[in-house]
Amino acid sequence: SVGHGSAFDIAGKNLADPEAVIRALRLVGGAALSSKEVLA
Repeated sequence: SVGHGSAFDIAGKNLADPEAVIRALRLVGGAALSSKEVLA
């Protein structure tokens, strides 16, 4: 979930902070790249 909830109050105002999502994607991407398991 995003850090600001559903954010209806800031929708369309360009105020949402994407940093939490960016950090989560980097974490998952790094884990996937370092995984030794190969999916076939």
